[in-house]
Amino acid sequence: MMNGQKETLPGKIGNRKNMTNADTIWSNRPVLVTGGAGFIGSWLAHGLIKARANVFILDIKKQLPEVGEHYELVCNKAIYIKGDVRDERKLKQIFSEHDIKTVFHLAAEAIVGNAILNPSEALDTNIRGTWTVLEAIRQTNSKTPVVIASSDKAYGAHETLPYAEDFPLVGKNPYDCTKSCADLIAQMYVHTYDLPIAVTRCGNVYGGGDLNFSRLIPDTIRSSLEGRAVQIRSDGMYRRDYVFVGDIVDAYMFTAEALISGKIANGVFNFGTGTPECALDVVSQITRLMDATLKPVVLGTARYEIRDQYLDATRARETLGWHPHVNLTDGLRETISWYKEFFAQNKVEQV
Repeated sequence: MMNGQKETLPGKIGNRKNMTNADTIWSNRPVLVTGGAGFIGSWLAHGLIKARANVFILDIKKQLPEVGEHYELVCNKAIYIKGDVRDERKLKQIFSEHDIKTVFHLAAEAIVGNAILNPSEALDTNIRGTWTVLEAIRQTNSKTPVVIASSDKAYGAHETLPYAEDFPLVGKNPYDCTKSCADLIAQMYVHTYDLPIAVTRCGNVYGGGDLNFSRLIPDTIRSSLEGRAVQIRSDGMYRRDYVFVGDIVDAYMFTAEALISGKIANGVFNFGTGTPECALDVVSQITRLMDATLKPVVLGTARYEIRDQYLDATRARETLGWHPHVNLTDGLRETISWYKEFFAQNKVEQV
């Protein structure tokens, strides 16, 4: 554990100006976060606890990892349940025993490379996991508000950008396909069974606590700290919509609040900055902020990746009152600070 590390709450989590009854909504509310032991899920659990919700975490890991100060609050305040989202019996037991009033479904195979190497597991986890969660809700309490964590990858490749919510979902690569399918399954449960479900399609989320070093931002920071050049798998010009994790926690909570309050009955929402950055520019910003001098090694070996992806978040702004508060430079500065403190006290094996 990072004893003595200053807690850095990403972004402006808890900014509830647009939901004046948010304190009433979350106070003592039983909430389930699937995948809550992961990077984004743990920050979401942290934000919900700060809002005084009673948080239950379902995750396949043996226990909550001791990674970062925010985990201390989550470990102390949340109830951790080891289990698989594909286990319908376990889900029904959780819903009935704990009277769950809101569900955030984040559990998934989230690494694109892993999905390519083992597509059957990614398909099973991301698709069957989604329908199992929703079917358990349908059979126990079909009025439970659900926020489904999807991705801009669900859209697949489109010639016209930015993505809008009415674009077709045409993911063709393993990870993208799982997100397209899970997204459509969620919409099926809305259309056929009238479940109160909102789908959130987010850009590339970054911030302190992400230890998946196959991702560009944490890998660049780690490489710079270790004095070696980062390797970029693409040609360096692929563009992505990078969103700070604190803004995404707000996005999930704003969406759930709108469902709970009756402001929306269901919906699909994009969450992104709308200002894509290419990989080389992101690496350049990080190395400049870290006073690093090594130039990246551009491998140009990336396969099965969409070249450009970014989102139009107009609907989220107009309907939910959400917009990103943290620009890329400030977000990277805070993220770099987190990893500097982390690596000063921990040794992580190369992955």
